[in-house]
Amino acid sequence: TLIDCLSNSDKIYFYWNKPSEQTTILGIDAFEIITGNGTERTLLTENLVHPLKESFINNWSDFNLKNVPLFLGGMKFAPNDESQLWADYDDSDWFIPKVLLFKQNDNFYFISNFYYSNENLEAIKHRIILSYEAICAMKTSNTNSFVPDSFNYGSDEELEQWTAKVNNALENITKGCIQKIVLSRRVHVKFSSVSSISKWLEILSGKFPKCYIFAYRKNESLFFGATPEKLAKISNGIIEADALAGSTPRGIDEDEDLLLEAELLKSAKNRAEQKAVVDFIAKSFSEFAENVEFDKTPKIRKLKNIQHLWTPITAKLKEKNSLFSILKIIHPTPAICGVPWTEALSSIKTMEDHSRGLFSGIIGWFNFENEGEFGVAIRSAIIKGKDLYAFAGCG
Repeated sequence: TLIDCLSNSDKIYFYWNKPSEQTTILGIDAFEIITGNGTERTLLTENLVHPLKESFINNWSDFNLKNVPLFLGGMKFAPNDESQLWADYDDSDWFIPKVLLFKQNDNFYFISNFYYSNENLEAIKHRIILSYEAICAMKTSNTNSFVPDSFNYGSDEELEQWTAKVNNALENITKGCIQKIVLSRRVHVKFSSVSSISKWLEILSGKFPKCYIFAYRKNESLFFGATPEKLAKISNGIIEADALAGSTPRGIDEDEDLLLEAELLKSAKNRAEQKAVVDFIAKSFSEFAENVEFDKTPKIRKLKNIQHLWTPITAKLKEKNSLFSILKIIHPTPAICGVPWTEALSSIKTMEDHSRGLFSGIIGWFNFENEGEFGVAIRSAIIKGKDLYAFAGCG
């Protein structure tokens, strides 16, 4: 596949697939890179993006194209992340690809982004044809399968450390220091040989068609995963989000599955955890939107291996709200941080021995029309060379 070729090159790329919505994005090579670091990362990013809008021209309307991605990338869970593991990514890390392959429903599009000055139509066509031919010329090299060499997780020592962290968190909740905290673990897998990621992405797409399947490769790192959690989708002046928290396994048959679903819906702990997320999103939306709508009773979101309490939330955006000001308000949610989030975030940084980087951060795309779609980057891992670090959390 094309991703196999890219994995063996030094090109930046971004892959995004929502199988259930028949949407696939592959952005290749950086035409423009936009980054921002530190606590003002959203403002810094916005200040770099805004001037580009004045000189941006496209012909999307000629093809009745809507919701076209332009900027691809993501933001880390928290700013000022200086860990070596995540050094290839900035706190806020986006790029405009030179080439965008875009599938929407049954239509396929090849989009080329470039600077031009006083070129005639034939010269522009020739430039685009050359870009297309360069992509077509890429050939997959023979690669090995991923062969695990060692697994570094699940030791008695790690179990003791994890138990101590959970007990510490519960003690802080009992004292009233925090209401909720989401702690995470990191596991390390070392491979004797490494191939491209395309096979794994294919497996994830098949198993989790309702999730965002993503991969963001930059420099020597590849961050990928399958997240079920929609942080925000913005289109036509409407913003949508998923309040997704509280979980239980799937049953071995339909009867057990429905029993587990009923227990989840009655669980005071899980309902409280999910309500914290709903309240946070609804309150956040009210700062920049009106007509905030959601059902008081959560639904059940069923994935292949797990089921969650789920509340879709929508609202109508007010005017003059920038996309990055919205992202700053709505992330991190209690689903991946805690309540109140300032105290929870501080506790997470103190208690966790690893840096989260892009894990539980933001992953997705946006354009100049204040349109975009962003997932919460959970159920994910980073590959560097022959080392894979996978992350998971719980509230």
